Amino acid sequence: PYSTKALLKDIPDVISTPEIRLDCPDNIKFRIVEQAQNAFNEYESITIDGIRIKFGDGWALIRASNTQPVLVLRFEAQNENRLNEIRSFVEGRLNKIIEENRQAV
Repeated sequence: PYSTKALLKDIPDVISTPEIRLDCPDNIKFRIVEQAQNAFNEYESITIDGIRIKFGDGWALIRASNTQPVLVLRFEAQNENRLNEIRSFVEGRLNKIIEENRQAV
């Protein structure tokens, strides 16, 4: 008879955000994700259906919605401070990319 707590004891506690949906016109959302892949190329990442950027102690996900004019973001880290640092860093770079693309349209 194992308790759930005992079974999960080796799994690290993490904090994650719900889906964050940023309005983004359909005509630029996929280009923004592609440019984000370049903007974070110094980090290990997975680029299937967007980009998942790995930070060692957390990650960020940026993907274009296939059904709505939005970008979907998610963040996860080992504690709330680190989650906020990752989120702020990624959103800062992403907002520059979005602004550059909106001005170019």
